[in-house]
Amino acid sequence: MLQLSLMSVFSIFLFLIILLVLVFVHEFGHFIVAKWTNMRVDEFAFGFPPKLFSKKVGETTYTINSLPLGGFVSIWGENGEPNDEAIKHPRAFGNRPWWAQLAVLFAGVTMNMVLALFIFIGISYGTVHISTSDEIYGSRVKNPVLVVVDSIKESPAYKAGIVPGTIIMKVTAGGVQANLTTATSLVSFIGSHPNDAFNITYKKTNGVVADTSVASVYGIVPDKKAIGISVDSVGTIKTSMLEAIKIGSRQTYDMTETTLSGLWSLVTSLGKGQNVLSSLSGPIGIAKIVGETSSTGISSILTLVAVLSINLAIFNILPLPALDGGRIVVVCVETVIRRKVPHKYYSWVNVMGFLALMILLVIVTIHDVRG
Repeated sequence: MLQLSLMSVFSIFLFLIILLVLVFVHEFGHFIVAKWTNMRVDEFAFGFPPKLFSKKVGETTYTINSLPLGGFVSIWGENGEPNDEAIKHPRAFGNRPWWAQLAVLFAGVTMNMVLALFIFIGISYGTVHISTSDEIYGSRVKNPVLVVVDSIKESPAYKAGIVPGTIIMKVTAGGVQANLTTATSLVSFIGSHPNDAFNITYKKTNGVVADTSVASVYGIVPDKKAIGISVDSVGTIKTSMLEAIKIGSRQTYDMTETTLSGLWSLVTSLGKGQNVLSSLSGPIGIAKIVGETSSTGISSILTLVAVLSINLAIFNILPLPALDGGRIVVVCVETVIRRKVPHKYYSWVNVMGFLALMILLVIVTIHDVRG
């Protein structure tokens, strides 16, 4: 019980550190571009009130608040405050050129994408794990092993402790040993022994070698038995910085495409009236993922940070009230119609959007706790 409690505390602590990094990078983008475009920045804050610490440097107050679930940059006149000084002053957000307003709003998203790119480049430099099926680098892979890349929860393999990151070392069934040279050979072996138990020797993510026995079952994949894992043949290569940039850029692109595809699937599912709660994660769900990822090493943690950074960027660019994307829409509308959106309308929509997001966060968090 003590060990579980300590792991939970560590997961929460690590999650908060990751959140602070993501928030800092995002808000620093807004902050630095606002300063560059000569806007008055009133506050740069971590977390939400109540306030723990603040210090004013020049015209900007730097604040640390007690609820570490986000952060914000307060730019004078950003929300169209209806006071005479902000309406007329050239350094107010709404009085800067349209391109400067959009540059500030896009800066947070851009910084999150840049962070993800830098992380993917960093973990792609030096000795890197690559699939033997990779079209570009697969032929250079040395010492390949079969690695579990996915393990379906509640499947025989998952219940036996074979989780993502596990290395499959030996598999036997019916007195026959499997050929583990490729992922396809293992899949074929499992399919050819539908009624036999599989004795599996595997290396855990912490390096400990263990043995287990599992039987394939129906219901995991259509029309045949399976044990519930997906594997890939993975080895190592040495990369140059140029190759790391190429690999990291491709990973950033692929993850962005995957995230957008997942978002589109979510929207279409909502349109069909389907329950999508199981595909969403709030702070508690993400903290659990962080805890599970931390056991597989620093590279996995950095990958998670990059993935979360891309998700944060895409979420913030959505054209919804209370998000950067919603504010971008307002700036574009004001630029086209050549007049300001009345503050009372913008403020009302913004508040309603923020409340809707908070309600969604509470619902998802409750689902995470029950799950």
